[in-house]
Parts: sequence; C-alpha cells; structure tokens
Amino acid sequence: MRGGSPPGAQGRPEGAAPGQRAHASSASTVVQAGRDVTFTVEQHVHHPPPSWPRGLGTTALVVLGGGVLVTGALVLLRAGVLTRAVPAWTAVVAVALGAAPALLLRRSRRGRRTRQVFLITSAFRQKYWVADFLQRLHGVLDRSGVDLVLKVPARDYDAAAQAHHLRRVLASADRYAGGFVVATEVHRMQADLVEFCAELGLPVVFTDIEPFDDVDRYPDNAAFVGYLSHEIGALAGRWLVSRLQRWGVARPHVLVVASREHADRQARCAEVVRETWPDARLVIQDDCAFSRSRAYDAVLAEVRRVAARGDRLDAVFCTNDEMALGAVDALRVANSPATGEAVVIGVDGVLEARALIDAGTSPLRATVVQDSHRLAESAAHVLERMCKGRAVARRTVLEPEVHEAGA
Repeated sequence: MRGGSPPGAQGRPEGAAPGQRAHASSASTVVQAGRDVTFTVEQHVHHPPPSWPRGLGTTALVVLGGGVLVTGALVLLRAGVLTRAVPAWTAVVAVALGAAPALLLRRSRRGRRTRQVFLITSAFRQKYWVADFLQRLHGVLDRSGVDLVLKVPARDYDAAAQAHHLRRVLASADRYAGGFVVATEVHRMQADLVEFCAELGLPVVFTDIEPFDDVDRYPDNAAFVGYLSHEIGALAGRWLVSRLQRWGVARPHVLVVASREHADRQARCAEVVRETWPDARLVIQDDCAFSRSRAYDAVLAEVRRVAARGDRLDAVFCTNDEMALGAVDALRVANSPATGEAVVIGVDGVLEARALIDAGTSPLRATVVQDSHRLAESAAHVLERMCKGRAVARRTVLEPEVHEAGA
C-alpha cells in the first residue's frame, strides 16, 4: 500500500475557517459557511394553519343540543310542569341524551391523540442505510407521539411501484397529518408528485433525492431536506484527487461504480477528477443499482481488462457503501498486481464500511457520510413546523463529510 493517510476532506467551501456558521441573506444566498454548517436556508414558504379536526363540528352541535335539552328540563321542573308522574322510559332517554355529548367528546379527543405520518421509500431490500434512516426517523417521531406508516415498493427504484403507494396514501389521506417521500425516477415522476401533493393537501417532505431541479416547481405544501447528489460527488472527487496527487500519479485510472439513481454523484466526481487530469482514464459503470453483488461483478471484470492490457487500476469510487463493500470483495479475490495499490471510496457511512475503514486492513479507505440521524431529525423538524402552519425553507441542504482511515 502507498504510505500515509490524506488529510480529512471537510466539505468546507474555500476561504471558510473551521467553526464558522452560515447565515442567509434576504436574497436567499449563503453569506458565509464553514465545516459545522448543518443546512442552507433558501426561499421561505408560508403554509396555512391546519384546519380543525374532522368531526369536531358535529361534536359541538351534539354538545349544544344536549345542553339545550337539559336546560329545558330544569326550567320545566321549576315551573311545576314535570311534577306529575312520567313514563320510566323517559328517564332512560334523558340520561342517554345527557351522556351522549360527553361520550362523543371523549371519543373525539381519544381519536386525536394518535397522529400518523407516512414514509414512501424508493427502495428497501438489502439497503442498510435506508434501514438505519428508517429506524432513526421512527425514533424521532415516536418521541413526539407520532406513528410512522411505512410504504415499501414491490420493486426497488421502480416508478410504477411508487405511484401505487402514492395512490394508496391519497385513498386514506384522512389518517395522516403529513408525510415523507423518497422519490425515484424523478424525471418520470415529477408530474405525479406535483399532482400527489395537490390532491393530498397535507405537508410533504421529500428527502434523500431532490425531486425538482427548480425551487419554483415545488408545490406550496412541499419541501426538501437532505444531501445534494452533486455535492457528494464533488467531495468524493476532491478526496480522490488529494490521494492520487500525494502518490504522484500522472494519469490515473479510476473506475466509478454507480447507479442510475443519484446520477449527479458519478457525473460530478468525474468532472472534479478531469479538472485536474483532463486525460484521466475514467470508466463509469452505472448499471449496478446500489447492489453489492453487481458491484463485485463490475469491479472484477474491470480488473481483468486492466490486467490483460498490462495496465493498472488506481482507484474505485462507488456511489454507495454496499457497492464499495462489493468492490473490496472483488479486489481481494482478484489479488492482481494491477490493483495492489488501488483504493476504494464509498458513500453513506454505514457501520460496516466505517468499521472496515477504521481497521485499515482493506482497500476501502474513505466514505462520504450522509448522517442518517441528522437527516431524520431535520426532516421531522421541518414536517412538524409545516403541520403547525409555520414558515419553513423550501430546501434544507445538509453538508456531507468524509470519514477516512486515520481520521
């Protein structure tokens, strides 16, 4: 292995010192930013205050009617009208009429105690970061007495499967206070997502992937909270450049193992590498679908091609950690002189990847961290404010960080 660990990439804009924080101007631009910036605030949206709970008007009428009946009975008693004997069944009716308002009011209050929000996710099978985010989000909501209803697609990253769950939520909209959507195939789904928000009429927080390129396209009851794909790709690219420059690589050969979801990750990483080495050999495999086994096959095939040409492979960038772990498996199995010094960087910061990085015993040397706890807290906070009719940012952008060996 080439010696030394590179300095940690902090994801800090140029000219910003550690410890600085960002603040937004009235023109919605970031004036100053630093490593500990947690979000970027852009364009405020004001949501109308929530309407009264359904059924409250009926309950109020019943309570008023019961009060009128009881008051009338008291007046008649004082006037001596009801001093004569009356049938026994009238007493039962009177008791029932008097108790009904209290029972209905109690039932209405009990029904309002449990609130529900939905989460429509784009993928679930063997997606460890998704499972971790789900657990974090459930914990945050549970502390506030809110139940989370999960909608898992029949097939990962499938627009039709997600459209099915959008319709299911609309069919039972009165169950929810609002919800979260991890969109998929966003260029195909944009019209569906706009219609969904309009028909639902409840607060919706998009997360993980931004559904709209232009903030002006967001429905009034929608917002985004998350990490931007192109910033993740840029950070990975800068880490690769720093590492390869330290080793004195003149024309690096970099394999990018990717998916068609979050395409900006691989595109921006490639741009950053080519800004330093215009003639860099960059191979992008974007059909690995965040799958560990597909990444394994893609890396093993590339290693064999490189070895057959008598060339070398310097680095592998995988756009999630599961694929990075598959890349490590392939490099170990290949055990080729062409890849003896190759390094791997992933995305997400899942526990298995971070443990392997910290051990320093594999080619996996870094990962761009999307903090699932921070994301869950931020997304839940935005949804809560929207449910209360308070102003929120149209986009709340979190800053990724690099976790690397020796950091």
